[in-house]
Amino acid sequence: MIEIIATAALIFIISLVFSMFGKGGGELYLPVILTLLSIPFYVAAGVSLFLILLQSVSMIFVYSQKHKLVDWKLALLLAAVVGTSSFLGGFVSEGIPALYLKITFAAFLIISAILLFLNKGMKIKLGKFGVWHRKFGGGEYNVHILYLVLPVAVAAFLAGMVGISGGGLIVPIAVLLGGMPIRIAMGTNTFLVLASSSMGFLGHAVNGGVDWGLCIIAGVAIVAGSQIGSHLHAKIDEKNLRIGLAIILTFAALWMVVRTIV
Repeated sequence: MIEIIATAALIFIISLVFSMFGKGGGELYLPVILTLLSIPFYVAAGVSLFLILLQSVSMIFVYSQKHKLVDWKLALLLAAVVGTSSFLGGFVSEGIPALYLKITFAAFLIISAILLFLNKGMKIKLGKFGVWHRKFGGGEYNVHILYLVLPVAVAAFLAGMVGISGGGLIVPIAVLLGGMPIRIAMGTNTFLVLASSSMGFLGHAVNGGVDWGLCIIAGVAIVAGSQIGSHLHAKIDEKNLRIGLAIILTFAALWMVVRTIV
């Protein structure tokens, strides 16, 4: 019982912090569950995806209605890619060694964190094939759809296998390759988190990889944390959003590697 309470408390804190950046937090939910509770990796991944699903539903109302940061047209387009890839990843994950999945995902997180910290990204110019000019949130920006679709699909597929939302890769991809402003990328990602986690969770649930009792207990903590974190998003300036996200990605990657090796 003490282990479950400790798990719920940590999940609340992680949910609060990650929701400030429009992220699901599965990079840490999964290690926390595996560290404190004696359950198989496949079941822990299913629980993690269920928690991210709840968190995304909670976040999306705040980011969409209060902050006006969800670019719905782009979100719906990418959601089809994310949802399909996440389902396939979750469905095939049972037969793939967790070690390879964790190391691969951690490597991508580290690379994304470095590029975000250095503020390295592509400058998207209107007129090129595949470039979509968006007027949104009182501003304008260009997004390169062709540079987004395949990397996002790969990120979502890996995320579905590992049991996380994939926002740790999708947000950097949207900013660094797609040319999206980081605040809109984070807001739009809340909907992509929903698409990714719901389909990834379905892929796990089909094969029975879910502990419903744990889902309910931890779910209460995650909704509370995500509401607080989402409301705090507007208080962080754009530079600190980049730095904060880079730090979170680095920490998540290192923790994933340490938990894999130890």
